[in-house]
Amino acid sequence: MEPGDRWSMRVDEGVLVVEFPHGTGISPADGEALLDRWRSLVVDRDVDAIVIAVRTSRPCSDAGRRALRESTQIAVARGVERFAVVGERSKRRYLERTIATEDIAVEGFNDVATALRWARASPESPSSLRSSP
Repeated sequence: MEPGDRWSMRVDEGVLVVEFPHGTGISPADGEALLDRWRSLVVDRDVDAIVIAVRTSRPCSDAGRRALRESTQIAVARGVERFAVVGERSKRRYLERTIATEDIAVEGFNDVATALRWARASPESPSSLRSSP
């Protein structure tokens, strides 16, 4: 299995959507491949927000945490200020804390569709789209 087979990334109307399916683990090599792909999409496209969907219950590896922090820094350097995290409540909270950076909005959601609506909305929109815990 190639590293990119462990996750998917796409830009959907100005939102970078990154999805990690059940059983996904991130090795150091996987983390580098993920960062390379992330970098190319954020630099080459007009990305206004990020949605990260994590469906795996596996603990986040050191390589995964490092890749997540670095990818957040790359996006913030390109002007992205809105991040949505989709997953089970405990996983969402962990990821929200991991990517929390000054001057960005991080919101947790139960499903990708709701997260995408929030990510596409103007920053002044109310958080009425937020999913329940």
